[in-house]
Amino acid sequence: MPESTQQMVQLRRLLARFSVPLSLRVTLGAFAGSLVLGLGLIAMLGFPVMSAMRVAVQGSFGDARAIADTLVFMTPRLLVALGALVAIRGGLFNLGGEGQLQMGAIGAMLPFLAFGDIGPLLLPLAIISGALCGALWAVIPAVLKLWRGADEIIVTLLMNFIAIYCVKYLVQGPMRPAGSTFNMSAQLPREGIFLPLIDGTRLHLGVILAVVIAFAVWVVLQHTAFGLKLRASGQSPGFVRLQGQSAGRMILSSMALSGAIGGLAGTFEVLGVQYRLIDGFSSGLGFEGLAVAFLAGLEPFGAVIVSLYFGAINNAALALQSSLSIPAALADVLSGLPIILLAVISGVMLTKGKPVWTSTR
Repeated sequence: MPESTQQMVQLRRLLARFSVPLSLRVTLGAFAGSLVLGLGLIAMLGFPVMSAMRVAVQGSFGDARAIADTLVFMTPRLLVALGALVAIRGGLFNLGGEGQLQMGAIGAMLPFLAFGDIGPLLLPLAIISGALCGALWAVIPAVLKLWRGADEIIVTLLMNFIAIYCVKYLVQGPMRPAGSTFNMSAQLPREGIFLPLIDGTRLHLGVILAVVIAFAVWVVLQHTAFGLKLRASGQSPGFVRLQGQSAGRMILSSMALSGAIGGLAGTFEVLGVQYRLIDGFSSGLGFEGLAVAFLAGLEPFGAVIVSLYFGAINNAALALQSSLSIPAALADVLSGLPIILLAVISGVMLTKGKPVWTSTR
């Protein structure tokens, strides 16, 4: 082979090694397009675009307090996304992130209601209880799937609404303090909450734990025997049976892990943001977390980046509302645009025989 040809082959291999995957390029394109459309929408509403951009950036990352708020907004979306991608990697579509988040919030309050103020033990018990409640809520659809063949998509989706109304019932009845007219529980004692890590901000320990959990999920999926079996069962359920493993056990364990991580999203909201259980505290965080999982290509580190975008958008919307009186609903629009654009781009490329993702799992 001529020397010039060898050099060309080596150059192509080098470029292929550092090339950006198609799925990532499509996702980045969807985000860029959504920002352009968002700025166009702001201009159509008659607001100054440059001022809006400056306020949005300052509101999201301008100082320590803004960065802390963005990270706080990021945390529940990231945890729900991590829980969803664990289940999907195992071949199960867990659409119950909102319900598991709600049950995790309930679980965070249970140790306080059962034992009262027990000092330093209250916080770890609340975290464990929230994770267990989320895991239990996710295991129920798995049991129904194994026992009666119920579709986990429908069951997990409907169980979201059961969990939401469980919270409504509790804060309007058993958990509401005597004499109170507000739909919320009693406030947790100081020993049972995440204290701010930086004075004057809302940054709490749950933010750091969420990133640690993202790293742990990546390690489990990519570098453990359980993760290998999980991914193998998602791509080929027959492979698990050929290896002499129980498919039912894999379904239960993957859904339990998924629900536990989703439950921590609600747990950390109670322990680090609200300090009590409040009716309507979620505002659809669980459903946004599902969008984050798919926009991230079902990758843990991708979920960190995408959830950070969602956190920045929500934080920027509050700054735009307070500074320029731009409607806060703009955050919902900017959050939904990447999903719509991603679906459109993926559909167009699929019709041309170029699937964005070779596998949804």
